[in-house]
Amino acid sequence: MEIIEKALEEGQRTLSEYESKQILSSYGVPVTKEFLVNDLKGLMRATREIGYPLVLKGCSSEIAHKTEKGLIKVDIRNEAETTSAFPQ
Repeated sequence: MEIIEKALEEGQRTLSEYESKQILSSYGVPVTKEFLVNDLKGLMRATREIGYPLVLKGCSSEIAHKTEKGLIKVDIRNEAETTSAFPQ
């Protein structure tokens, strides 16, 4: 699988949550609708696609415990909360 091959080539020892969910989805396992974004413009585009309420999570194969690191924001209900929750 391309995701695993790429991770191995880059020396990753684990997959990010996003990568893991892509693999699960490819096998027909239901997963939440999500987008990987890198900037506010991409976030707003994803928000229009998903709708509210949102959950924002940091994404890295090197961070397993996002909650303890403060990298999860839940119950985001409008554009002001969205932009406020997104690190810039």
